[in-house]
Amino acid sequence: MSQLRKITGLLIISFSFLIFTGCSTNQQKKEDKDAGIRNTEMNNELIKEHNDLLNKANQDLAYINTKIGELNDKIHTKGGKLTEAQNKALDEFELKRSSVNKRIHEIKDVPQENWEDFKGTFEKDISEVKNKIDSIISVL
Repeated sequence: MSQLRKITGLLIISFSFLIFTGCSTNQQKKEDKDAGIRNTEMNNELIKEHNDLLNKANQDLAYINTKIGELNDKIHTKGGKLTEAQNKALDEFELKRSSVNKRIHEIKDVPQENWEDFKGTFEKDISEVKNKIDSIISVL
């Protein structure tokens, strides 16, 4: 009889172990699925933010290109003569604009962990480019 009790006890313990293992596996699967859904939602939000910044950047670049045309017209009207300070301002403008143009192609590749820094720097730089071209035009 005691042998039968030991076997029955072992069977009960084994069966309980299998039940608890199965439950925790199902719980883990549910947690993994929930994490996957959260990751997908975060990825979709990041993609939307990438697209929004890219659209805004394209609008800003169109504005800048229009202003460059206006600047070229003013320079041509003036006979192409610029002061050293104006030439320096144009060089600084061109460096910053070139940097922005390069980074516009990186927007869709920026990972989530770098996004806020990239976005803040990019928006600040494009704003500086717009302000610089406006100030150059205003003094011509």
